[in-house]
Amino acid sequence: MRKFGLIRKSLRDQRLAAILVGATSAAIALMLILIFPSYRDSLKDFEIPSAMEAFLGEAGSITTPEGFLSAEFFSWVPLLLLTLAIIGGTGAIAGEEGAGTLDLLLAQPIRRWRLLVDKAAGLTLGLLIATLSSYPGFLIAKLFVDFDLSSWRILESVAYMFPVTFLFLALSMLCAAVAPGRGGAATAAIGIVVATYFLNLIAPAADFLEQPRKLSPFYWSEASRVLIHGFDYVRASGLLAFGFIFLGLAAWVFERREIAAGGREWSLHLPFRHPRVEHGESRSPSASKR
Repeated sequence: MRKFGLIRKSLRDQRLAAILVGATSAAIALMLILIFPSYRDSLKDFEIPSAMEAFLGEAGSITTPEGFLSAEFFSWVPLLLLTLAIIGGTGAIAGEEGAGTLDLLLAQPIRRWRLLVDKAAGLTLGLLIATLSSYPGFLIAKLFVDFDLSSWRILESVAYMFPVTFLFLALSMLCAAVAPGRGGAATAAIGIVVATYFLNLIAPAADFLEQPRKLSPFYWSEASRVLIHGFDYVRASGLLAFGFIFLGLAAWVFERREIAAGGREWSLHLPFRHPRVEHGESRSPSASKR
């Protein structure tokens, strides 16, 4: 297989989705900055309910640029990126297997772990492009509106969405390596996203959830902190580190399980041992370990 062929293929497979998500994010950023002056004036005396405090983070007030962007952009636009990550991450392994094309890829002179890593690299590049695509929308809008927040601080906040996106991409690939099909992998990944997102969202209104909240990746990827204090390299590094751990686990599991065209039946023990020929079973060459 040509050098970087799988990386280019993975990037090409998701290019349309990445372009659409990036263009949508840029359009939202442009619109929000343009409407901010009227929004700020109309909400000058608005009292934020405690249930909405998680959307503001450390910003405190929705009438400040930091609070406005935290509530109206960075509270939910990352979910668009996570959707792209889950679609790409589950399709990289389970999608290929269900379509019967994974055997063809593994017939090439490439190790399983290298295939997974190359696909992850292509998907990561696409996610990075989609993540940064919203920034031009902010820059264009700032030409027409006096928005009291530096372009550099906005860029830091936009880039800060990437670590949590990469973490869930890696987690989706791990789910795809373990689960018997793409549907099960996507369900597991989406379930984790929803559970951790709402844990972080409702925790400010319930004191007993303050400590469990720290189990949520969204707690560590809070954009308001960056909008106010600047890029948090410690938290970003922690999220990226967990992403690489999940990716390593995905490669380890993928090396040790059977491949079946059209998907697999559920089995807890198969992913954790090398496949072998059972007594009385016949195995086709396409299902053998590569």
